[in-house]
Amino acid sequence: MVDNSEETANDFSFEPTPSAYRIYPTSERRQLTVEDEAYNQRVEQLFHHVQPGLPIDVDPTEIRREPHAFSELIEKAIKKLKLNVNPVLDELAGSWPSLLPPALAQVTRPERWDDGVLYVGVTSSTQLFEVRRLHLRTIEAAVRKAVGERVRHVRLIVASVPRIGK
Repeated sequence: MVDNSEETANDFSFEPTPSAYRIYPTSERRQLTVEDEAYNQRVEQLFHHVQPGLPIDVDPTEIRREPHAFSELIEKAIKKLKLNVNPVLDELAGSWPSLLPPALAQVTRPERWDDGVLYVGVTSSTQLFEVRRLHLRTIEAAVRKAVGERVRHVRLIVASVPRIGK
């Protein structure tokens, strides 16, 4: 039962303590992260400045966390869960600019690896046509030289390719 009396509604006797704001280990998260430790230190700093009897802001600037791009959080989660771990693709992506001639490396990049098939992204359908006609054998040879016979086939797809060095 909820007491809606005016006496309860105006009860401001609760005095917050650092323990109300601190992050503690739980059964799901047994160890605190570096960010959690820093947050707990900021909580302590906040309570060094609190004046007894004065209210504390709902979202004090002293303990406000830095905003993170949602894409960064997703990437962290994927890495933590090891959903996209692929040593062949990682190896190729890291050495791609040195494997191919610079003009070809600027318009292509390894996109995906699926059971021996390497999917190489090309910037546009026109580039894809040109790369398929003139440079597919060059890409296949360079890839096989880099990772061996693990690559059975190279397929070209249209995908956005970031410019190297920009």
